[in-house]
Amino acid sequence: MTPPGIEPIVEDLLNVLDNETKLLELKRSQLADLSEKLLRNDNEAVETLLEQIESTEELQVLMAHRLQKLRQTLAGAFGHPADGFKLAWLIDQLPHAQAMALTASRQRVSEKVIEFRKQHLETTIFLRECSRITGMMLDTLAPSSSTTTYDAEGPDRWRAEAGLLDMER
Repeated sequence: MTPPGIEPIVEDLLNVLDNETKLLELKRSQLADLSEKLLRNDNEAVETLLEQIESTEELQVLMAHRLQKLRQTLAGAFGHPADGFKLAWLIDQLPHAQAMALTASRQRVSEKVIEFRKQHLETTIFLRECSRITGMMLDTLAPSSSTTTYDAEGPDRWRAEAGLLDMER
């Protein structure tokens, strides 16, 4: 049975989940923009975007606190501990209309989480590749030791003392 006065709390939860969906889309978009701006070597835009990402993370923390408070409120209303309170259980306890709305909202959040994780992985791979290439370029310009390179005839030892830059001058 649904406790009295639960409807406005569930509506608030639906609003928070809707905001979570929007926030996840914003974060996914920011990661995609970061890769694009790095590719274009637009350092000013990268700095601006990094500041925006930091602000978005602050919003994420606030959203998590709000969601936690709602979870505690809902758990208390149903007489359950907040630690074990699950959205799936809540959906089973609600009237059909609210259950359907919460199920749809939960599905949207899940889809956005999947999209965000995919973009996060792509951005992580891109940044690792950038780091690897930068390291190779730095090693080419100022090698720290003898490096094996390859030409048409096979391996060729490159002497570190013959780097492209003379670091002693």
